[in-house]
Amino acid sequence: MTTQALGEGDRRALLIGTGTYDHPELSKLLSPEADCAGLTEVLRDPEIGQFEVQQLVDADRPMLERAIEEFFLTARRDDVCLLYFSCHGVRNRSDKLYFAVRNTDPERPAHSAISAGFVHDMMDECRARSVVVVVDCCYSGLFIPGAKGSESAGFEEVLAGHGRVIVTAGTRMQRAWEGDHSDAETPALSRFTSAIVEGLRSGDADLNGDGLVTLQELFKYTSERLHLEGVEQTPRMGGEMQYDIALARVKKKRRQRSPLSTKKTPSRRTADPSQDRPSELPWRISAASGAARQPVLSDGTLVVHEKYSLHVFDAESRRRYPLIQTNYPGGAVFHSGTAFFPGPGSLLRSVDLRTGKAHRPARLQVCDGLLSISSDTLYATSPDGSLHSIDVRSDGIRWSQRLGQPAVGCPPEAAAGSVIVMTGEPQPLGDTTGPVEKRVQAVLEDTGQPNWSYRPERPLSREWAVTDSGIYLVQQVDLSRQRIVAVDPTNGEPLWQFDTAANLAVAPAAVSGLVVFCDMDNRLVALDAKSGAQLWERKTRGRVLTRPFAVGDTLFTADRAATLTAWKLREGRKLRSYDVLLSADCQGAPACTNDWLYLTDSHGDLLGLPTKPRA
Repeated sequence: MTTQALGEGDRRALLIGTGTYDHPELSKLLSPEADCAGLTEVLRDPEIGQFEVQQLVDADRPMLERAIEEFFLTARRDDVCLLYFSCHGVRNRSDKLYFAVRNTDPERPAHSAISAGFVHDMMDECRARSVVVVVDCCYSGLFIPGAKGSESAGFEEVLAGHGRVIVTAGTRMQRAWEGDHSDAETPALSRFTSAIVEGLRSGDADLNGDGLVTLQELFKYTSERLHLEGVEQTPRMGGEMQYDIALARVKKKRRQRSPLSTKKTPSRRTADPSQDRPSELPWRISAASGAARQPVLSDGTLVVHEKYSLHVFDAESRRRYPLIQTNYPGGAVFHSGTAFFPGPGSLLRSVDLRTGKAHRPARLQVCDGLLSISSDTLYATSPDGSLHSIDVRSDGIRWSQRLGQPAVGCPPEAAAGSVIVMTGEPQPLGDTTGPVEKRVQAVLEDTGQPNWSYRPERPLSREWAVTDSGIYLVQQVDLSRQRIVAVDPTNGEPLWQFDTAANLAVAPAAVSGLVVFCDMDNRLVALDAKSGAQLWERKTRGRVLTRPFAVGDTLFTADRAATLTAWKLREGRKLRSYDVLLSADCQGAPACTNDWLYLTDSHGDLLGLPTKPRA
């Protein structure tokens, strides 16, 4: 069996741990929180797992089910998705398995716990070819379809897919054991998860010595270690693998470096180490609990958007303001110290960033992730296919316009006197697999009256860049190549097109008269925004994680090789780089001023980095 290469698509992990329970029959567990922390450390490590990790500890059932659904339904074909549970396992009289949450009633699990059936349904909906679910709880073997019968069930037939695998801590009858909690101040990992973490951290799970730890190797290592330690657990693995799934690399032994050290590109004239030091010390503060969007700088505040949460900080003092909870995972927008996003029932909600207090609710339904602000105007799309122009100072609606089709993909953008919207043909009820036929529409910014419409020759991607001089769309030429098409924002007429050598990794950027994009083969390409002519092409160390962005005449890219690189914008000449792994955000980019870059790293921490090193 061959091994799928590490690094194709996104590598995403959702870790769920529950150790605190309200019901007296469910004893408190100390290991789940430690399990999630230990796994997070090795999975996030850019030299080991390279995963984007979200962990939820002691969360309630609605939040967990929503997170699981979002985790699987947003996955793409080449992604590697790893879901992990550490909690009490509850089985009912029919031997159906449930994952206990804080308020679970073990006598009524169907209404108070997460059912294994729900997780299987979400796995069935997932488009990713590589899906791994690891279950560390009692009776975990029941999670494998067919496990209710004989212990020798044919696991090769229990799941469909090219790499969909379930690993459990034991059989359908076995209990899962916590670690040694003799030191209450530092709870130990559970026995099963501890073996997994140690196999990844040390690299000992690389049984064939090829530098990669695959799922099958990790399973064999973990099973053998539990046997040698005398732990009465027999891990099980079920699923179908047409290729083995590479979970991690073996970390090389080397001297530790500061995660934010700068690396000056070697000069032929000098190797002065003083030039490697930034003009001011970088700083880091804890923000999100896991992967999150890149920060937004708004009215003196820095906002880091984690799914269902806004983490807000004072940009100067770095003081944290109250956490703002959101009802949907899509992006909020900000103006004059206020956040706007859909609240309960999709009704537009506005919240003060510094106090967390909600303003007067608006009786207007809006689409999640399809809001934007230009000057003092909020542009919001509704599920019925309407576009609204709202005065953010008075909350009054200036105009509303029916688009004929629902908005999709990208938030509306104001450019050249129009509001530009991407819309799509509604899909038949229940059909979520077919492509959505998209087009671009423009309405007049002042009145909302239709201006022009552009229907592309080929399917549109959800990424674009919009400026007053051009709209830069991404069309799909075939499975592996795309085309950037420039459209005149005043009339919708095509200006030029450029065929890429591979699919884009993130949305293109329009900066200082250039269109810059990065593809899946690590090419960084700059085009002239007026003519589409290629100006230069370079290579990044890894696949980029965010949209490229510029500060003055310096372009920045962030990639999976834990490298933030500064380039001379007009020449493509590499200037310097920093060791930092950013959180992925394919349509967003770090916030910046002339002096500072504000970044969200893969741990969810907020970082401040000077834009220029000391001369």
